[in-house]
Amino acid sequence: MIEKRHLPHAPIKEALIDIQVAFPEKVTVEALNSKYSRIADQYPKHETLQRGEFGLHNEDGQPTTVTIGHTIAGYRYSSEDGHRVAQFRVDGFTFSQLEPYNTWEEMKEEAARLWEVYVDAVSPDPITRVGTRYINILKLPLNTELKEYLEAPPTIPAGLNQSLGSFLTRIDINDPAIGARGFLTQALEGVHDDYAPIVLDIDVFITKEFDPRGDEFWQDLEQLRNFKNTVFFESITDKALELFQ
Repeated sequence: MIEKRHLPHAPIKEALIDIQVAFPEKVTVEALNSKYSRIADQYPKHETLQRGEFGLHNEDGQPTTVTIGHTIAGYRYSSEDGHRVAQFRVDGFTFSQLEPYNTWEEMKEEAARLWEVYVDAVSPDPITRVGTRYINILKLPLNTELKEYLEAPPTIPAGLNQSLGSFLTRIDINDPAIGARGFLTQALEGVHDDYAPIVLDIDVFITKEFDPRGDEFWQDLEQLRNFKNTVFFESITDKALELFQ
C-alpha cells in the first residue's frame, strides 16, 4: 500500500463537490437565481443550464406525435478566470475547482459558502446524495509499459499486437464501512507529442437523506474524500508518484 501524502504537483484537472436534493413542488427556477447578487462579484459569468425534454403523444385514431423541447434546469456561475464554477440546479448543487487545484480544505470552504446561498434561495428538503469527484490526468512518458505506473492497467491478449492505441475501463467500487459507492474510470484517447495522457477519474458518493442545514453531510464528505484518496493511491505505483512530487 502506498502511503497517502500531499503531492506538490497533483495531476488534478478538475475536482468537485456535488449535492443532490429533493425539491418541494413550490420551488421555481426563478428562486434558484434569486440570491445571485450575493456571489456576483466572485462569479460574474452567468449562464442558464438547459434540460432537453422528449415526449410521445397519441390520441385515438391519430398518428403518434413527437415533441422535443428544452427547459431551464438551473444556472451556472463562473469566476472571471473560469477556474471556479458553481451550478444551482433544480435537482441540486455542484461546485467545481478546475486546475490549478490547491487543497481540499479550500475547496470545501468555498463550496460550503455557496451551499448556504443555494439553501437560502430554495430551502431544499432533504439532501438525497452527496459526492466528490476528482478527474486526474496522468502525463506518462511515451513508449512505456503502463504497468509501471498503473496498478490495474489494461491487458491485450498475448496473441495480439501489443501496441495500444486507446482504452477505457470502468469499475464499480464501494466502502461498506461508510456506506459509500463509487466509480473508477481509466482511459487513454490518443497521445501528445511528448506524453500519453491517462485519465484517472474517481467519482465517490453516499446516497441517503441529510438535513440541508446540518453538519452530518459535511462529515460524510470528509469520509468520501478519504475514500477517494485511497482509490487514487491504490491505483498508481510508486514510480507514478515520482511524477507528482
